[in-house]
Amino acid sequence: MADNKREAIKSKCTRLAVAAIDFGTTYSGYAFSWKHEWGKVQVNEWNSGEFLSSKAPTAILLKPDKSFYAFGFDAETIFTNMAERDSDSEDDEEEGPKENCEDCYYFHRFKMLLHRDERLHRNTEIEDITGKKMNAMDIFSMSIKHLKNSMMDMMNKKIAFKILEKDIDYVLTVPAIWGDAAKMFMREAAVNAGILSDQLTIALEPEAASIYCQYMYLEQEYDKDPDSTFQKQVKEKSKYMVVDLGGGTADITVHKQADDGTLEELLPATGGPLGGTSVDDEYADFLETIGGKGVLKKFKERCMEDHLSIFRDFETAKRAYTGTKVRIKIPVHFDRLIKENKTKGSISKALRNSQYKDQVTYMNNKLALEPSVFEDLFKKAVDGISNFIENILARKSFEDVKTIIMVGGFSECSLIQNAIKTKFSSYRIITPTEAGLAVIKGAVYFGHVPNAISRRVSRYTYGIQSWPEYTPEIDPPSKKINVNGSIRCKDVFFPVVRRGEQIPVGFRKSQVFQSLKPHQSEMECAIYVSDQENPRFVDDENCRQLGILKVPLPRGFGSAEIEETIIFGETEIEFAAQQIGSGKVLETSFDMLDFENLPES
Repeated sequence: MADNKREAIKSKCTRLAVAAIDFGTTYSGYAFSWKHEWGKVQVNEWNSGEFLSSKAPTAILLKPDKSFYAFGFDAETIFTNMAERDSDSEDDEEEGPKENCEDCYYFHRFKMLLHRDERLHRNTEIEDITGKKMNAMDIFSMSIKHLKNSMMDMMNKKIAFKILEKDIDYVLTVPAIWGDAAKMFMREAAVNAGILSDQLTIALEPEAASIYCQYMYLEQEYDKDPDSTFQKQVKEKSKYMVVDLGGGTADITVHKQADDGTLEELLPATGGPLGGTSVDDEYADFLETIGGKGVLKKFKERCMEDHLSIFRDFETAKRAYTGTKVRIKIPVHFDRLIKENKTKGSISKALRNSQYKDQVTYMNNKLALEPSVFEDLFKKAVDGISNFIENILARKSFEDVKTIIMVGGFSECSLIQNAIKTKFSSYRIITPTEAGLAVIKGAVYFGHVPNAISRRVSRYTYGIQSWPEYTPEIDPPSKKINVNGSIRCKDVFFPVVRRGEQIPVGFRKSQVFQSLKPHQSEMECAIYVSDQENPRFVDDENCRQLGILKVPLPRGFGSAEIEETIIFGETEIEFAAQQIGSGKVLETSFDMLDFENLPES
C-alpha cells in the first residue's frame, strides 16, 4: 500500500504522537510517529558496543539498594564486567567503591512469568539470576519507565520544541494468548511507570502485526507473480493466518478484511511458550546431557560471567546458522567443572560416551555440532508451532486459508522459516521484510487507527454465579440448597459471552441486580471465566474467579436496581454501571490482581 494511500486515512490520535513499547521476552524496543505523518514510524537504534540494533535485550540491573542501574545492552555489559571482576582476585587492589554482582539484582527474560497468570497478583515475586527475590510489579514498572524515558529523549531530539508526556498516546504490546490478569498487570505496571491510564492502549501482538501488513507496503517480492502478493489477498477479502513468533511465545490466529476495510479476527489466538527461548532451554538440556544434571547451576554459581557468555554465544550461532556444521565457543571453566565429575572426565570423554559420539566433537574450546544435532534443538518449537497451524487448518471453517504470514523476531530465523515452508509447502508463506519490527510498527499504527480491528473472538467463556431452581433429575444433590423456602441449585455458571463467540468491538452485556439492604454501601458481583464453552458450575475444575466487580453506592442511595455492564470486544474487558430509572452513572472497580480474591489452587 503506497504512502499516499496510507496517509489518506486520517489518524484518530487526539494528541501529537503515538508511541509504542514492545516489551518482549528476550528483546524490547519502542517506536513512534507524529499524528500529521503517522505512516512514518521511527524506531530507536540501540548501541550494543559492537553493532546497532532496533531492540535491546530485556535485561535490567539494579543496585544493592534496589534502585535502577541499567537496562538492555548496558545492563548486560555492566553485570558481566562485575562478574568478571568478582572472579579476578587481582582486582581486589582497585581503589574506590564497587558493586558486587552478588549484591546487585540482575533480571532478564522475565516476561514469561505472565504467560501462566492463574495465580498472578501484585505481590508476585520474581527471582534474579542469583536467586534473590523482588516484587515482579516493581521490575516490570522500572523497565517500562526506562523505555518510556528513553523514548521521550529520542522524540525530543527530533523536534525543535519540547514534547511532554501529555502530548503522547501510548500503546503497550502483549501476547494475544495472555489472560486478562496478565493484561491488567501490564497496564498497572505501565501506570506505575508514569503513563496515565487514559493515555494507554493495550495492543495484542498478532493483531498489531496484521495491521502492520495492512498499512505497510511489502517491498520484498516473494515470487515473480504480482498477483500472489499479500495486498491482493487483502483486497479479495481472503482469510489469512498470522503466526507471530517472539522470544517467549507463539501467537497464532486467523484474520480477514471486512467489507468496511477493518480487520476481523476469526479465531481466538492460540499458541504457547514456543518462542526463541524454548530453543535455549533445549540447548541447556543438551549441555546437561553432556556434563551431568545440575552442571549449569553449579557453573553459574562458580562462573557467572561464563554462564552468561555460554548462552550469548549460542544466540549468535542461532542467528548465523546456514545449514552447515555449527561451532559454539565453550568457556574453559565449563570443561574444568566437568572434569571434577569422575564419571564424565571431560567434555571430549563425555561426548564419546554419549548419544552424540558421532555427531558432536570438542576441540580448541569449541563444540562442533552436525546440522542434524543443531536442528534437533529446534524440533520442539517447530513441531509445536506446526501442530498448532495444522490443527487450525484442519478445521472446515479454515479450509480456504491459503496464506500464512510469519512475523516476530523468531520468525526471522532461517531454520524456522525453512521448516514451516517445507511443512506447509502448498501454502503461500509470507515473511515481511521487517518481520521482527512488525509488532512494534503495527502497534504505532493501531494507536492512530484503533478502529482497524472491528471484531474479535472470545478466548474464554465469561459468566456470573446464578441460583436457578433445583432439578432433581439433572442437578447433583451437593448443589441443592434452600433459599427462603425455595429449593435452588447453587454455584451455576451463567454465561455472558462464550468461548469462540465472535463479538464486535464495544459489545455490551448487561445484568440487573437488586441491592438487598436499604443502606448498602457497595454491590459486588464475582466474574468467572472458563476455558470451556459450556461450563456448568463456577467451581468446576476448568473455571476460576477472574475478579470481583464492585459498584460503590452513594450515601442515601436506598434500595435500588443496578444495571451492571461488561464491555467486550476490546483488547481488555471493561465495565460500567448505572441506576435503573434515574440512569445515574456509577463508578465501578474490577480487580484481577487482588491476592485475597484469588481462588485456592
